[in-house]
Amino acid sequence: MKKLILVVALILIFVLYKYPIFNSIGISYSIIFSGFVVLCFAGAKLYTSDIKDDYESVEKETDKLHQNDGDFRYSGEGFYVKKEFIKWTEIVEVYSFSIPVLHRKQTGIEIITDKKQYEFNDDNTSGIEKLTDKLSENLPDWKLNSTLMVSNNYGLRKVKLYERNVKITIDHLKFS
Repeated sequence: MKKLILVVALILIFVLYKYPIFNSIGISYSIIFSGFVVLCFAGAKLYTSDIKDDYESVEKETDKLHQNDGDFRYSGEGFYVKKEFIKWTEIVEVYSFSIPVLHRKQTGIEIITDKKQYEFNDDNTSGIEKLTDKLSENLPDWKLNSTLMVSNNYGLRKVKLYERNVKITIDHLKFS
């Protein structure tokens, strides 16, 4: 990028020194204009090149997030949050939520069990990406394309991702 800027600068200096190139002012103007455009875009690229958004770097970062256990420890029957164990079978509902907070959105997951309700947000909970993967693997009827369930005037938006099916057996009732 620096070489490109240097070459364009040298071309511009040459054109300004030998001003009417090919005895045409129009050609000189177009070369000068093109040179300044290339300088502007090359300079902008040079100053913003510290941000890496290429496919490999984004994919590596995503893989790291999905491998990170964070605040959770997993077993075949459930997972630990700090020192509490939550069984997969105890989970009644799972919601994804989004709340606007000071010009940005705070997102997270709400898990409702038979005993307690848990909220994990993206900012304060490390390992939430892997938790979402594990929930989708271990809970039947996981709905990725659910519709919006709750919305209010403050901007809260909730989407139900899972709801446990309750089977009622009526073996002890007799019908006459």
